[in-house]
Formats: sequence, C-alpha cells, structure tokens
Amino acid sequence: MEWTEPEIELVRQLLPTVSVKSLTKLLPGRSEKAIRNLVARLGLKRQVPMNWRPIGAERMNRGHLIRKVTDTGQPKKDWKRVEVIEWEAVNGPMPPGTHLMVKNPALPRTLDNLAPFSSREHWARVTVQSLPPELRQILQLKGQITQAINRRKKEEAQ
Repeated sequence: MEWTEPEIELVRQLLPTVSVKSLTKLLPGRSEKAIRNLVARLGLKRQVPMNWRPIGAERMNRGHLIRKVTDTGQPKKDWKRVEVIEWEAVNGPMPPGTHLMVKNPALPRTLDNLAPFSSREHWARVTVQSLPPELRQILQLKGQITQAINRRKKEEAQ
C-alpha cells in the first residue's frame, strides 16, 4: 500500500517528538515496520529519544537517587548520584579514584556519615571476604540453593 502525502506529512511533523509505536495508532493499517521503513527511506531521524530527560531530572538507579548533570548522550557522564553532588558542594571535588561511601552503616545516610574511600577500601568493605565466617557460609549455601532451584526450573521448562 502506497503512502499518501498526508500520511507522510504527519510522520515528518510528529516523528521528532512521538514514538513510532504512537504513530501506528494515528495511522491505522500501518505497522511499526512500515513506518520505520518510511522513516529510513525519507532519511528522517528522531531528534529526541523517548527516554531523554532534561538536565536536573532525577531517577532511582540501583537504590541510589541520581541526577542528570550534563547532556552528552553518555549516561555514565550525564548522571551522577545526588549524594555525591551534595557532598562535593560542601567538600569540593571527590579525589580521583575514590568512591563516596557510608562511614558507619549503622547510622543514617547523611552528609556527615559519608566519606571518600579508595578502591581498595571500597572492595574490602563490600566483598564477602570482609564478612564473618558464619555469614560467608550462609551466603555460600544460599547460592547453592538458588542454583539448585534454577536448575530444576530449567529442567521443568524443557
């Protein structure tokens, strides 16, 4: 089925801000694949990705609140933990090769309870080897149980 001029114009106008999936709802009878092919044929590009967020936007990532500080398109450079931003505002830039961590895990996660730790100190604090032997053994057993469960699930699925 050939594309009509009104359909092409609609795609040209809306593509920068509307997803291809949304366009399928506005263009009955046109699949996502058909719309993508038209976009490629016309040489059109989305100007703003669907997951784009403005500088200053915040979101959760692995239990940490992070904030967008730049817009380079490189997530590791664009997003920074809010607690690091706040700590640096008070104490200056983080020393190279350090990680901001809680000094005393038993206390709340406040600026007074945060400090930069070297990579060596960081890994010494977060590895299983730093735990008491009894807890290491429990974690090892938990891993073995999880493996057995996953193995059974896989066998049942086959």
